[in-house]
Amino acid sequence: MRTLLARLPWRRNTPLLSPEVFALRCQEQATDLLRLARRLTRGNEDPAQDLVQDTLIRAFEAFLREEYHDQGNLRAYLMRILTNRFLSQKRRDRWDAGVDIETVPPPLSESAETLLVSQALDEPLERALAALPDGLRATILLVDIEGLEYSEAALALGIPLGTVRSRLFRARQILHQALLPCATAQGWLPVKEVV
Repeated sequence: MRTLLARLPWRRNTPLLSPEVFALRCQEQATDLLRLARRLTRGNEDPAQDLVQDTLIRAFEAFLREEYHDQGNLRAYLMRILTNRFLSQKRRDRWDAGVDIETVPPPLSESAETLLVSQALDEPLERALAALPDGLRATILLVDIEGLEYSEAALALGIPLGTVRSRLFRARQILHQALLPCATAQGWLPVKEVV
């Protein structure tokens, strides 16, 4: 009975989107999704594209099941799906390997795609980002790189707002320590005088 009531038009808070309009709106976000996926996968192009494709399929399936209504930030919604898919796959991979996800920092990938991306972007920052644990990296990418608000990142990651703030603090501290020698060498920070 509830499913019948939920499908009645008067139960909706917002007007219905057509599947075509929803698909177009999702496709408009594909570039941002691919950029995030590349960073999460450390520049590995094929897994990044697979992740984006999986995200768009899952979003469209949710739309068809009427689980998405045009009442929120579509970009944050899609990034949540993408980030959750990535983290779930990492957990599954580490579980299959018998390794705890929180105790092992992710290894750096040395693929040709990674080298190309790191040359095109700021190399020390990309290396420092890649060395962050998955949860911290996803949080800082969503907020500091993709420009999501803290509340949007919390929604995208499915975590409380306080956890977003905590992860950002820890990630920024780690990045600060990792980039300090580079920043000093580049002249962004004064060299401390030895007495």
